[in-house]
Amino acid sequence: MKDIWEIKHSSHRIRIESTWDQKKLWVDGVLQDDQPGFTLSSRLFGKLRDENGEFQEIKVSLGLSCFYTKCRIFVGDSLIYSTEIAWEG
Repeated sequence: MKDIWEIKHSSHRIRIESTWDQKKLWVDGVLQDDQPGFTLSSRLFGKLRDENGEFQEIKVSLGLSCFYTKCRIFVGDSLIYSTEIAWEG
């Protein structure tokens, strides 16, 4: 099982890869965090530079449920993506 989410945020591309034994966060093609090993939930952290040249934190929450992996992506304090919201729309 491999889940991939690719989100465009401003001029940046955020990519999350989740397999049963590895979780990775890529920003603009650069690996910023990875978590090896099997876990039921994971947190990944990274940074991106905004239009003003300042860095903003990226936080990714991954959770394994019975049928799928849940993913939530935050930039700064804002939720920019959630699998729950994506499936409703």
